[in-house]
Amino acid sequence: MTANFKYSLRFTLDPENWDDIKESKLLDFCQKGRIDDVAFFINPEELNQSHLTAEQTQVWLDTIQTVGLKLKQLGITTSLNPWTTLMHSDRGRTINPKLGFDTMVDYQGKKAESIACPGDPKWQSYIADCYRQFASIQPSFLWLEDDFRHYNHTPLKLGCFCDRHMQIYNQKLHENLSRTDFIEKVLQPGKPTKARLVYLETAQQEMITVARKIADAVTAFSPHTKMGLMSSFPNWHALEGRDWNGLFDALSGNHPRVNRPHLPAYNEVSPLKYSRDFEAFTRTTAEFVSNGPQTEFYPELENYMYSPFAKSNLFTQFQLESTALIGASGIFLNLFDMMGNGIDETYHYARLLADSKTWLNHISSSETKLNRENLSGVMVLVDQNSAQTMHTNFGKDPEELLPTETNWLSLLGSLGIASFPKKDDHKTQYHQQTIAVSGQFLRNLNNAQIRQLITDNTVFLDGESVQVLLDRNLNKELLGVSNGDWHKARTGYQSFEQADGQTIDGIENPRMTMLQHMGDYLQLTYAKGANVETISNAYNEYHKCLGPMMTVINEHIFVLPINTDSKYGWESQYYSIKEGLFKQYLEKHTPVGFAVEMPGVKLVTEQKNGFKAYFSNFTIDEQPKIKFHVAEQYQFTHWILHAKSGSDLKDVSVHCSWDADGIGTIDYSLKGLETILLTAEV
Repeated sequence: MTANFKYSLRFTLDPENWDDIKESKLLDFCQKGRIDDVAFFINPEELNQSHLTAEQTQVWLDTIQTVGLKLKQLGITTSLNPWTTLMHSDRGRTINPKLGFDTMVDYQGKKAESIACPGDPKWQSYIADCYRQFASIQPSFLWLEDDFRHYNHTPLKLGCFCDRHMQIYNQKLHENLSRTDFIEKVLQPGKPTKARLVYLETAQQEMITVARKIADAVTAFSPHTKMGLMSSFPNWHALEGRDWNGLFDALSGNHPRVNRPHLPAYNEVSPLKYSRDFEAFTRTTAEFVSNGPQTEFYPELENYMYSPFAKSNLFTQFQLESTALIGASGIFLNLFDMMGNGIDETYHYARLLADSKTWLNHISSSETKLNRENLSGVMVLVDQNSAQTMHTNFGKDPEELLPTETNWLSLLGSLGIASFPKKDDHKTQYHQQTIAVSGQFLRNLNNAQIRQLITDNTVFLDGESVQVLLDRNLNKELLGVSNGDWHKARTGYQSFEQADGQTIDGIENPRMTMLQHMGDYLQLTYAKGANVETISNAYNEYHKCLGPMMTVINEHIFVLPINTDSKYGWESQYYSIKEGLFKQYLEKHTPVGFAVEMPGVKLVTEQKNGFKAYFSNFTIDEQPKIKFHVAEQYQFTHWILHAKSGSDLKDVSVHCSWDADGIGTIDYSLKGLETILLTAEV
């Protein structure tokens, strides 16, 4: 059965600059581009007049309603995308004194002029009234923008620390702290403080309360309208204490959860860079939000500052089609400017959208749609509450509280290794799984949970994870490590690592940098008698061996003893030699699948009720054949290939030949920026 992959066009209709020509172009574009829904902006970007009065809002709704009747005749629904809740940034605007609510204050005491304080009861009542008014035209979807958050409101960084909020914090703490003293305690180096937990809890519950007020207001006027929430960076949402389940339960009511995860490329970037961010932002958000296959995802595809000068059509189409990797229900298309020019036919977007629609409809059917509950590969654990448990080093900047738990996900996914994010609720024990942990994730677990996790599974750990074990005195018991010493990068100690005794890419004893674009090195000393296999050693520039770098402990614990560089993350690890070493280990110790000799191709696999393999080429290079390694029980000879052929669908049987090493080859040329699906024909 073929499902409908919903195209929702975000569109600015300026009531002061709307005419029959613009309307005709919109209707024509929707038909040619196979658009299902138009989500009209209200008060967006260049046309934004700060927070609107009810009279100002009605001007927008009256015009939108008129156009919506004509869209309805074409079978196209109307939705609303009000551009502000709190307000994205000041931009020289000020709040109308008639509205009377206060503005946000950041952690440094900066006070906004147009950004509302989320704890102000007057603003909470105002925004609920706004959404009640929006619901009056019975929209199909009604969205909350991604300014519904406490951070990134230019010129503010993190809020809110106004006098009202300071009173709330002090009441919970039974203290009388100044803003400066409170922030100092929130960011205080070392273990989390009560002040930090109070801030996170307050921010978390505040947004849930507002979401519920908005949802109640909408439901009373338009019970069939689905409420959608836009979201941005999941690590920053952790910094504001976001409770994804609580927030969506409050907002969604009896409807499925509806989310717009961020597609991290408003301008065209290298597809390989996009590959890393797609894992860290898009797939991770989908994991946090999902509560089963009924959850609806409409990722935002935005081409800013618009036109093919911002992003090529081929890259736009790739972003569109690769949303299959999160099982998207549709796409939110922000293709044209937000100041009222309307449709620009010279961009040729209608043809692009029409060409992809048949394949996207097919890939969204019940038989082929990705099921996030059945994903297989390396399970990368993430936690929405990590800001509550992290230890800070300097206590100077809120960014010290940003989790770095998606490092393995970005790395392994970009290397063509099947992997997926998994939100950890601390209740489920994992057994005989392949799991990756980075950053300070383990601080969310007690010692018994850590023991079980590491003992019962094949585990990838980074240096920060090992540091948690050192802090908990679990290092010798679980890793056979007696102690560890950190050496900062670029300070003259370590220079490169060398995989002694190994050959990768035809290079004997291959080397990899420890100098550039990577974190610090945790030099581990292993206890006598520890079961340790050294994968690589650290060296200085004089070729002196400093000790082990990557190791395998007890044949099931892989240690990459580095932390995260504040600017470059793990950039140095995206290297063919590292790829070879990781895949050697995976092939020897796990059933995890991976792409072979296909640099930059992402592999997403399902292993339940059959086997699915999504291949997405995050490069502009064509791969002459599909080559991949999977466990023996999935080495099927016959597969169904689901691919796009022009504006049509290629749905054909293909043969896969397998060699003695368990590597399968399919004679299909995977084009640059192409996404396909293979399903086992059994």
